[in-house]
Amino acid sequence: MTAILDVEDLRKTFGGITAVDGATFEVEEGTITGLIGPNGAGKTTTFNLISGFYTPDGGEIRYRGTDLQGIMRPSDAEQGIWMSASGLTFGGAGIAVVASGGASALALGGAALVGAGMGAGLYQIEERLKDRYVDFAHNRPFRVSQAGLSRTFQITRELQGMTVLENLMLAPQDQPGENLANAWFRRKAVANAEEDVREEASTMLEFLELDHLADEQAGNLSGGQRKLLELGRVLMTDPELILLDEPVAGVNPTLTTKLLERIENLRDQGYTFCIVEHDMEVIMNLSDTIIVMDQGKKLMQGTPEEVRNDQRVIDAYLGG
Repeated sequence: MTAILDVEDLRKTFGGITAVDGATFEVEEGTITGLIGPNGAGKTTTFNLISGFYTPDGGEIRYRGTDLQGIMRPSDAEQGIWMSASGLTFGGAGIAVVASGGASALALGGAALVGAGMGAGLYQIEERLKDRYVDFAHNRPFRVSQAGLSRTFQITRELQGMTVLENLMLAPQDQPGENLANAWFRRKAVANAEEDVREEASTMLEFLELDHLADEQAGNLSGGQRKLLELGRVLMTDPELILLDEPVAGVNPTLTTKLLERIENLRDQGYTFCIVEHDMEVIMNLSDTIIVMDQGKKLMQGTPEEVRNDQRVIDAYLGG
């Protein structure tokens, strides 16, 4: 199988505490990979590093062969916007300086052009210096999600004042209505796109068996229903790799069974999962392969049966 995620010699410290200490592993495409270990093993910190919420102190994370820092770097379109903004700022400053001396219209125009050129040029120089000579780390998780790697959180982060349906409709990326010009001048296109998203969200609610709660405020859901909603919201971003942080923690047995069935069904459709979970029965029955962490390092990686019978794993959990 092909590795969709490669983690190599990953390191992260907080003050004098080493949370992740040289972790190296890979996640194969189209599988469910469990990430387990005793409390304090570094599992959630590893998730935060992979999803771009933390910046590594060392090592490399590659998603589909591309380094995470490359994914989080501003796109050409973003750089064009910021370069234009810098040009406009310096151009305006140039006009203000020249205008204060009572200059002619020609002089004002010249000052605007010179200032705009200086602003755009300085922005390009700054970006090149950061990329070539400065150990500059980008920390932009939204770019990771846009690339197809999305996650849930141990404590769900639903928008409580919005309905369940609205929570899902907000998730898809690059919707036409996000652009102010489209909202004013392409209203029909925006309305059509919104209707498509509404249908997709309704279908997702049926898949999660939450369709009867479509108009309920998300803050009124039970813990298990919130876990299902968060999974649905992640799926609405059209991901290829999904990180689940304790998806069944605090969920009643009935909803746990439903959630696990949904995850297996999605794996069979081609999605890839990496799951942090403390419930050993769940992780052993659900996972194709399991990574065991201890004290910030990978202790071993293997099938559930191999993990269950490995003495190192038994010692790590029982303190042997």
